[in-house]
Amino acid sequence: MQTHSAETDNNKEFYHNRLSLVEQDGWRDLVKELSNLIDQIDTLDTVDNESDLWFIKGQLSILRQVVYLEDATHQAMEELDL
Repeated sequence: MQTHSAETDNNKEFYHNRLSLVEQDGWRDLVKELSNLIDQIDTLDTVDNESDLWFIKGQLSILRQVVYLEDATHQAMEELDL
C-alpha cells in the first residue's frame, strides 16, 4: 500500500509530465489542427440522420478532450494543490 506522500509524488510526476507534453511545439500544432477540425464539423449542416448526429457528437467530444487537455491538467493540479 502506498503512503500518502508516495501517491502525492506520483500525482506530481504525472501532471508535470503531462504539462511537459502539452508545452511542446508539436502538441500545440496538433491542438491547432484539431481545433480547426472542430470548427469544420461543429455544424448541423452535415447531419443527415440520427446516426450521423451521434457520430459527430462522439467525434466532437473526443476532439474537445484533447484540445482542452492542458486546461484540464492545470485545473486538476490546482484542485490537488500540486
